[in-house]
Amino acid sequence: MRIIAKFEKREAVRFVSHLDVQRVFQRAFRRADIPLAYSQGFNPHPLLSYATALAVGYTSEAEWLDIKLERRMEADEFAYAVNRVLPQGFRILEAIEAPEGLPTLTGLMCAARYELSIDCDVDTNLLKAAVEKLLTGSICVEKRTKSGMKRVDIRPQVLAAEMMGESAALTVLGVLNAAEGLNIELLMRAIMAEHGGEFNYLAHRKHIYSQNGLIMPKLDYCDGVKA
Repeated sequence: MRIIAKFEKREAVRFVSHLDVQRVFQRAFRRADIPLAYSQGFNPHPLLSYATALAVGYTSEAEWLDIKLERRMEADEFAYAVNRVLPQGFRILEAIEAPEGLPTLTGLMCAARYELSIDCDVDTNLLKAAVEKLLTGSICVEKRTKSGMKRVDIRPQVLAAEMMGESAALTVLGVLNAAEGLNIELLMRAIMAEHGGEFNYLAHRKHIYSQNGLIMPKLDYCDGVKA
């Protein structure tokens, strides 16, 4: 059978890399005696996959994991058993049995929402003006590629961005699919350049969306950011 699980990665483990996240869950599955299914061949490995990797230093409440089991297990039982042995900072928020014929998680996702907490001493009016100005045209940044540094326009990947009230917080809705994803670091670098000064921020992934609402929340936005 196949289980789809959503999990969180909190402040205590925000500097844990994606590779180490994979190791954490594999150890937890062994400790919880989860009947994982394995690949065939000379080097069998558990049949696990993740919707996408989360950048080091980010927190999230919207990470998705696809697990294949060699025998049937109730999804609630699976979540309870794994949560008992996961280290602090990780927790499975929900788990369901995957419907027959469900595509890969990577194939389902289309966008993600991020909440960015910014230094409280930043002038929020100037920051808001910088964000609004950037959204009116191209957002050209230097991006490292296999062939070296290249200047690219990331504006098409920014679906929406807005300041949250009077607080020093920014919400961003960006493209996230198998082919491409909005690089929050590049966007924030462009915002700082427009703002006229660097500042620190913390990034939290709030949601990953699917186009049709299958498994993940449905992408539904107009001019603003999805609530």
